[in-house]
Amino acid sequence: MNVFWWTSGHLGWGVFSLTVFTGIWWLFFDLCWRLLAIRIGRLLALMAIGWMLGIGCILFGFYLAS
Repeated sequence: MNVFWWTSGHLGWGVFSLTVFTGIWWLFFDLCWRLLAIRIGRLLALMAIGWMLGIGCILFGFYLAS
């Protein structure tokens, strides 16, 4: 898992992919918040679950690759 965080003197691709996914997910959350008529609590719960699933898939993919 060390390669996930640090590779050849710089941050690894794992950290980069988590950061990019989080940024894109934040933009998707903002889009959903502006376009959907939904309670904020429900939207936050759905987005948190989706974010955790996405992060889990990224971690699982890096686990399988190593």
